[in-house]
Amino acid sequence: MDRNFLLAFIISTAAIFAYYTIFPPPEREQVQKETAPTEIVETVENGAKKVGAVSDTTVSEQQPLAIEGAQRKTVSVENRFYSVKIDSQDGTLKSFLLKDYKHTLEPHFNLMDWAIGLFKGKQKKQRAYDPNQLVNMVGDLSNNNRVWKVSTSSDETPVNFHASRERIEVRRAPEKLVLKAAAPSGLEIYKTITFNPDSYMIAMEMKVQNRTGKAQKIEPRLNFGAGSVAIPGESLPKPKVGMAYIDDDFDTFDEGDFEEGMTFDNSLWAGVMDNYFVTAIRTTDGSQFHGRLTPLTSEMNGSEVKVPKLEFVDSLVILENNQVYKRSFLLYVGPKLQDQMELYDFTFPSAMDLGWFDFLAHPLLSVLRWLQGYVINWGVAIILLTIIVRGGMFPLAYKGMISMRKMSALNPKIKLIREKHKDNKERMNKEVMQFYSQHKINPMGGCLPMVLQIPVFIALYQALLPAIELRHTPFMLWMQDLSGADYTYILPILMGASMFFQQTLSPTPAMDPTQQKLMRWMPVMMVFFFLSMPSGLVLYWVISNFISVGQQLIFNKVAPIKIEDLPVKGKGKAKGKANPKIKGKK
Repeated sequence: MDRNFLLAFIISTAAIFAYYTIFPPPEREQVQKETAPTEIVETVENGAKKVGAVSDTTVSEQQPLAIEGAQRKTVSVENRFYSVKIDSQDGTLKSFLLKDYKHTLEPHFNLMDWAIGLFKGKQKKQRAYDPNQLVNMVGDLSNNNRVWKVSTSSDETPVNFHASRERIEVRRAPEKLVLKAAAPSGLEIYKTITFNPDSYMIAMEMKVQNRTGKAQKIEPRLNFGAGSVAIPGESLPKPKVGMAYIDDDFDTFDEGDFEEGMTFDNSLWAGVMDNYFVTAIRTTDGSQFHGRLTPLTSEMNGSEVKVPKLEFVDSLVILENNQVYKRSFLLYVGPKLQDQMELYDFTFPSAMDLGWFDFLAHPLLSVLRWLQGYVINWGVAIILLTIIVRGGMFPLAYKGMISMRKMSALNPKIKLIREKHKDNKERMNKEVMQFYSQHKINPMGGCLPMVLQIPVFIALYQALLPAIELRHTPFMLWMQDLSGADYTYILPILMGASMFFQQTLSPTPAMDPTQQKLMRWMPVMMVFFFLSMPSGLVLYWVISNFISVGQQLIFNKVAPIKIEDLPVKGKGKAKGKANPKIKGKK
């Protein structure tokens, strides 16, 4: 990574940040629409619907409502991807463990934490580690967050559901679990859950039947929870966010959006996600998904954070006697694996959230997966991808290097101009630009090819950061987790050393002392910047720097540039030949 690229990268990043600060994207107007739900009835074609207060049901004691054969028990469901525990009280999730993903790896000695603890006089406690603990997609459970709980009114009296089966092994074909109970109001609640043997998709149907002999007011709600259990010690941890795909556009909702509660309609799918895992919901009966996000207090790496709880919330419905209210959903509960996500919906890979340059990041991630299919090792695949990308950019790098060499050859004359007009900045800049113009040199010629490479570099960064395939994946030697920071700091130091070595090889363009100091300290700043970055990302930058050093050595040997005469006289006008005499040797 040469200094022109770094300078262009900093300028471009600052420009993008400034643009979105001055011209922020318009906020989506959150309007709760009262659209009549699609209802399936037994004796009436279309049930009457009113909006108003929910009728109160007085219950003296908050005890589970007993029905014949309904006792509180735990239902177990397993397929090749997950192991699920369901509490028959309210038919809620107790746990949803992903068999292929460990919760965390064994913590290593962290030199930075040790140094900070030494300075503070108190060392940080080592976090607990259980080698058998798996990722749990049911996080932040509480009385306020009973996942998969169906509610029909403000009465939250616990109800024991009768389960059709207590243990389900999903092997070759989909398996169904039927939960049924009588609510305190006398309404019958049915929940049918269909588990698939070879995917993270789960079909769910909720049904409320009125056989009480009178009309009942219901306000149907179904809680889909707050995503997975927070995982400590991850590189660049991000709090969970809400998300929705609305009007062909993917949106995320952070704490600033849902801290006071928010609703949204017309979403194709919605959910809660973190960097690697996602819970998503969409309707399958042609009705709209009316979503509501409310905040829950959680903890991440010892700090208090707010996370979103997602609920399906329908408007108030008058359910006549012998009438049935029904809703059908399809859930995705699992990792952000693109092939599995595409089975859920072709737009669902948008939830990988690859940023501004996703049109480049998705193909690069696909190429990385293709390479891994041949070489097996993900670290080797990253190295090969880096070589392919840098090879494709070689013409741009070569053109930029030639321009840099020309500018470097002009440095002695530029220094004379700067020295002559050091007390007059405006005059100095004018003379320098005039001198470049006389010699037909574009001062941006060395930067422009590098600027054109920036979207590719950012896309690679955004593609590797959320790649679930790199999570807890070893490469070689001490690198046992490509998604975690390098606890030995060897990779960040190698990256900084290679940057510094490249600086010594690169031609030095004319720049003011402040810029020179900035570029001199840039490798050190980048080392500290990459200390907490995932190893897979740092590996990419290290290999990219090594390639840059190799290219620089080739450029210096193959195309040395000499400028024999660079006369400057008067007010920046050249005397004699207007153009430098440039020679290139092979």
